[in-house]
Amino acid sequence: MTLFKKVIRTMLEQKARYIGSMLLLIISSMMFVMMNMTSMNLDNTFTTFSGKNALSDAEFSTDAEIDVTTLGRQFAASVETGGTADCEVNPGQTLRVFSMMNAVNIPAVQEGKLPGNSEIMLDRLFSKTNGYKIGDTITVAGKEFTVSGYTLLPNFIYVIKSKEQMMNDPRAFGVGVVGKSDFGTLPDRNQVYAIRFDDRENIKSQEASVKNALRSQGVQITNWQSTERKINVSYVPMEVSVLSTMSAAVPFAMLALTCILLGMLMWRMILSESVIIGTFYAQGYRRRELRRHYLMFPLLISVIGSVIGSVLGLLLVNSMFGFMLTAFPMPVYETIINPLLAIFAIFLPVLILCGVTWAIIGRTLKTAPAILMKGGETKGKVNFIERGLRIDRLGFGMKFKIREQVRSLSRTLFLLFGVVVATMLMLYGLTMKSSVDYMLDEGMGELYNLKYEYVFISEKNGIPPAGTEKFNASYVSLADNEDISFYVTGVLPSTDKIKLKDTYGQRFRPEKITITVPLAQKLNVNIGDSVTVFDTENGKEHTFTIEKMADTYAGDFLFMPLEQFNTEFGLPANAYIGIWSDEAMTFAQGEIQSTKSIDAIVAGFGKLLDQMGPMIYGLIAAAFILGLIIIYVVTGLVVDESRSSISLMKVFGYRKKEIGKLILGSNTFIVILGYLLGIPALLGTVGAFYGSLTESLQIVLPVKLNVLYILLGFIIVMATYEFAKWMCRKKVARIPMSEALKAGTE
Repeated sequence: MTLFKKVIRTMLEQKARYIGSMLLLIISSMMFVMMNMTSMNLDNTFTTFSGKNALSDAEFSTDAEIDVTTLGRQFAASVETGGTADCEVNPGQTLRVFSMMNAVNIPAVQEGKLPGNSEIMLDRLFSKTNGYKIGDTITVAGKEFTVSGYTLLPNFIYVIKSKEQMMNDPRAFGVGVVGKSDFGTLPDRNQVYAIRFDDRENIKSQEASVKNALRSQGVQITNWQSTERKINVSYVPMEVSVLSTMSAAVPFAMLALTCILLGMLMWRMILSESVIIGTFYAQGYRRRELRRHYLMFPLLISVIGSVIGSVLGLLLVNSMFGFMLTAFPMPVYETIINPLLAIFAIFLPVLILCGVTWAIIGRTLKTAPAILMKGGETKGKVNFIERGLRIDRLGFGMKFKIREQVRSLSRTLFLLFGVVVATMLMLYGLTMKSSVDYMLDEGMGELYNLKYEYVFISEKNGIPPAGTEKFNASYVSLADNEDISFYVTGVLPSTDKIKLKDTYGQRFRPEKITITVPLAQKLNVNIGDSVTVFDTENGKEHTFTIEKMADTYAGDFLFMPLEQFNTEFGLPANAYIGIWSDEAMTFAQGEIQSTKSIDAIVAGFGKLLDQMGPMIYGLIAAAFILGLIIIYVVTGLVVDESRSSISLMKVFGYRKKEIGKLILGSNTFIVILGYLLGIPALLGTVGAFYGSLTESLQIVLPVKLNVLYILLGFIIVMATYEFAKWMCRKKVARIPMSEALKAGTE
């Protein structure tokens, strides 16, 4: 009991460092539990929703009616006829109406009931934003419908009008579902077939087989959209991947910080209490009792911190999961609460911290009591770094600061590691913003010298409309890995719509087979290597030899001369699938498959960056707190371990400002070095993170960090350091001059 009281007394005397350690544990445990469980629930909800409501593998349109029953039997798949119609509800307000489906892409009822005659289900966010309640009427295409309920669509989870918008405005766009008979009365409706294969392996190959079978019957496919490329669906697994990566990296980095912090605290506390330990030995305390006594420090901190953090994480799971469901609305069939995650988050810190302390105290207890009572056997020992330094010609102040660092390598390395992690956390959001800015300015802005891209439903021949430039393209997958897909694009060798430059910044024309740098990195190929792919439209294989490499981050592309493209893919010499234009154009109904506006894409990313603002500022605030805790704890250690030196300086007449500069300012170089090391560590980590998401992102992101953001981060880190120093000045002021006399007496 006496020893336990000493534990409590010691922790209260040094409460700042122990509370800081607990805070780190609380934050890391909370984030680990919350992010992992949110990721787990989001993934489970998407998988369950996709399975129960039969998410299609592809949606396609044809120029003639097809027998869905025969097609389904032929390819062991569920096939159903549906459709969409974009209807203007109010000026500037569009409602995308879907036909009711019963076998594939089955709508889920969030509230209310399925639509009957003259009834419609709306998505909840559109309804609430625009004031539509269940039972209200809404006029769609000149006909009144009664709102029967709120719906969730498996093939339209992320509700945006087009992939160029990135973020949806529910005041301007929403979705609804009506019965098949009501859908047949809507104007400008598009008939769409949805197919889901029974065999869940090799989906792309099965899609290619269906396309070939339809073409062999004389059916022209006017549009084919694989679900994995549909942004309304693919964003969900991308978000799951982001959460999974973040939940693994961030909490463990913070946990590592905490373990190093507490391990260092335990080590230095045991070293500083060597006289007390020797006295306990002399009084008859056994090793087992002393080991148990010193294990109470990490045990109390790790249990209190990890339990509070895990409980907070469990309490916040529903809030974070609910927030994710506002962006990706899906029905929640079950909520997973995995107690193993909480148990892991509690026991891992306990095991690591108690294990570290066990090793440290065990090593100390091997020393004879008489030596411990004299202050330990290593007291005053000079390490190899200090022996190798040649600092005799330096001034006293500089020599003092250097020796402060080299005589406590563990403390120095911890501060260095802590500043590196705080730097990475703070600059992470700013790096994402810089990457998107660079992609828009130097990627899309540099690559595309055009305003609009129009893709036709089928290939055309001859001369394109005046003022436009033709191109051809095919979506292909690697022959040995169908999960890696990209576009092969045929362009005019003399084009001025596509601007390419090599890795040295020199401009060149696409007169040879050219691969973009992100795609080359993904495929691990270089100039002179060959790439074998198969066309996802018909399954035919093609082999290309890389002749040039383009330094652009606008996407994964393989460019080649248009005539060579047409020859390779068996098309007429003058065939093209799309045109590029600087002016908006209109076409006959059913002629255009897709339209892309470069300005709309840039505006969409601008909205996305605006949405990132709170996250970026939140990360900066978290990094400030994290850095403050680390720097304050380490600076406090410096003060505690330099009590006799500070006291002597006061005896010798040093002023408070001079003492503060020598003692508190000795870590300045380490803080600056930690910040500088944190930048390449961040860029490498973000590069690996972007690489893990390449398959899910629509556009490859380069890893860039603006110089102004680097300066901003440096100012914040140094401000944090100065604030921590200011907090420690009171501790320095409280050290009496008699401390030096006591040390001499001992």
